[in-house]
Amino acid sequence: MRSPPQVTNVLDFLPATEHAAIRAGNSSYDCTGGIQAAIDRAAGKVFVPAGVYPVKQLNLKSDIELYGTGPASELRAYDDSPACEFMLVTYVRDGGTPNVADNMRNIYLHDLRLNGRVAEFGYQQYFYLLAVNATSDLTVERVTFHGFRGDGMYVGSGTLRSTERHNQRIAVRDCVFDGAVKDNRNGLSIIDCDHLTVDNCLFQNIGNAKLSHSVGGIDFEPDHDWSVYRNVTIAHCRFVDIDTVNTAGITFFNGHQSGDNIHDWVVSDCQFTNCYWGIDSATRPKTAASAADNLSVLNCRFLNSIRVDVAVNGLSGTQISGCTFQRSPPGSGPGGDAIRLGSFAYRTSENAINTVITGNTFIGIRPQMGAIGVLGANHVVCAGNTFVDIHGSCINFADGSTPDDSRDIEAVIISGNRIRRSAQATPGAAGMSFLSTSDRMRITRGYLVVKRSIEYANGIEGNVKHVAAGATIEFVGIR
Repeated sequence: MRSPPQVTNVLDFLPATEHAAIRAGNSSYDCTGGIQAAIDRAAGKVFVPAGVYPVKQLNLKSDIELYGTGPASELRAYDDSPACEFMLVTYVRDGGTPNVADNMRNIYLHDLRLNGRVAEFGYQQYFYLLAVNATSDLTVERVTFHGFRGDGMYVGSGTLRSTERHNQRIAVRDCVFDGAVKDNRNGLSIIDCDHLTVDNCLFQNIGNAKLSHSVGGIDFEPDHDWSVYRNVTIAHCRFVDIDTVNTAGITFFNGHQSGDNIHDWVVSDCQFTNCYWGIDSATRPKTAASAADNLSVLNCRFLNSIRVDVAVNGLSGTQISGCTFQRSPPGSGPGGDAIRLGSFAYRTSENAINTVITGNTFIGIRPQMGAIGVLGANHVVCAGNTFVDIHGSCINFADGSTPDDSRDIEAVIISGNRIRRSAQATPGAAGMSFLSTSDRMRITRGYLVVKRSIEYANGIEGNVKHVAAGATIEFVGIR
């Protein structure tokens, strides 16, 4: 019978004269050397008792469990020097190899608080509280990432540019990512990971007014054609007050898809409250023959997003089902679509490919285009949705051209939707229409032919207009 692994207490490696100050939270002693010695010598478990431990970089190893008592066990950035760039880290620089068989593995981190002190030191892009590179089978549970200066947790391809490293089977559960003062980058940044689970986590107060993109709760941003992120599950998470301009609860970027390396992402049973964007995405232009991204957004709630709740900017194989999109009070906010299909930017159009939108509820949206705004889309099923008190159009199709002439809207099926104004509808919902067109995002003007498409059996109640005044939409049936 195997004996249980021995527990190594980090206090045994720190001066006894510092124990009282550490427990009281006012020690200025650099605990790095002592805690690193505990990690290096431990046979398995390393315990961090309640207290505040000023640290620089701590290097993890395979087959280790590092844990505390909860938020009362705090590792705090010692200062703002480059020595504190990474608080906990697996491999740095060119450590590890591209072969996952050589990965560091079997690491369990739980019941700790990591504090980057962003309120004191300010933003630094590449300062991470937990940096994970060339690692397999890592579990992070009940860890509070507080006041990170760059990313709270970084799952990358090394810390040197163009270093190919791959991660596998990373689980993040019951954690809190709190940016504290919105002067940071991402709560969780994913550059490379095959099989990622993020469950029951809170992301809040994350943002940066000095940055224009790629900031938010969870950011997927592969850097190279060999980067991997696939088989991703994000469930039961909350994204709150991620509302700085151009920040998002979750961002999926796929500009480096090569064969089987990037695909299959599920976001389910999550809540997005007061986010600038709920879920944003971007990809290189695709066709129906392109490899599918396969994003599923299921049973989520989006409340008071400032702009777009879910942006399908060129992704292929997206399903959005069972979600609620709401503005409270109805019509509030500066105006933004619940779902946006396709995009055009930098003189390049990106059409959404093979999108299914079913069983969702849209309440009180004041859209820029429509509750569902279609800039470019090929093969869309929009069925069984409910639209209530929309301050504008439920579904809007962009009319007009883009510089590259590749934007297209065709193969659209719209069926079985319910459209109504409630007895409590505010005056702004009086102009509610089911369908409309727009030119340069100016609503309700234009003549549009939607090819290989059909619209039927939609229940429009009361005095809601079927097609907005000034617009003509012709669906040319499926052949």
